[in-house]
Amino acid sequence: MDKILESLQGKAFHLSEDMFNFLDTIYSTLIAIPIPEINIDSFHPVIIRQMITWHREQFHTEEYIQSRISNPTTGTIDHLHAEITASTSVRLGIKNGFKGYSLELLRTAGHFHDSDRSFPKTMIQGEEKVRHDAEAYRKYKKVHAANSSKRAGELIKKAAASGYYSPEGYLIDLSYLIVRHELGGQKENSKNYLLPSGIEPDLNLNSLADILTDADSISYFDANILTNWEECRKNKTLLGNKVHFMYDRMSPQSQKELRETIILSDSHILGSPSTDPDIHAIWEVLQEICI
Repeated sequence: MDKILESLQGKAFHLSEDMFNFLDTIYSTLIAIPIPEINIDSFHPVIIRQMITWHREQFHTEEYIQSRISNPTTGTIDHLHAEITASTSVRLGIKNGFKGYSLELLRTAGHFHDSDRSFPKTMIQGEEKVRHDAEAYRKYKKVHAANSSKRAGELIKKAAASGYYSPEGYLIDLSYLIVRHELGGQKENSKNYLLPSGIEPDLNLNSLADILTDADSISYFDANILTNWEECRKNKTLLGNKVHFMYDRMSPQSQKELRETIILSDSHILGSPSTDPDIHAIWEVLQEICI
């Protein structure tokens, strides 16, 4: 049983039995997958495993649970979103020929990309006021991503203090991916184009940022949209605005995957019309925008 989901049900959201069981199964499956050791020079073999363990533990704190109940419009299943985004990032990375350090960057960036909301005391406030103002929301998202990067940096420092060492460049590379997770990578002619730290020769940070953005969107459609429907006051126009934002930024390949594995898949709760009125309403929005 997903204890976090159970704690939030009826308080931060009111999921139908079908929705709850679907999300509960996803979480249980993902956290059962072992996090491999990282066999790269200058890295402690289990630093990433330890950082993700700490992040998972934070989601179970009363501080986090009460924050999600108090702020239900700012995302209520970050614990599940982190797991799906991390695993999807690694899967897409492998699909695109990446390995080693690149995959571990994707894993950690995927898990921590929204960590701004994982630590309520330092969380950027005001999201609920700007969610339906495109320009204001864009500015908020930029600050949110930067703060998530800071939280990841604090976990790296905590790891170092506990003996889980890593090279200085790790934070540089990881921060860039987290900061760019809403937008994807920059083009080489951009004035803000960042060269990687040098930990891995020929590392393509911008291609990894594109993958992270795709994984973030896929994770939204795989799970978050089920609670986002209520966050949008069960209004199809408001949900459609969010769907457009998440869908339009995706690569054509990931848009195709979304259609094949979620919207048109019998194995997903959103894959076909349902007698559940909430699921059916979400399905109608997806059919209109994504098909």
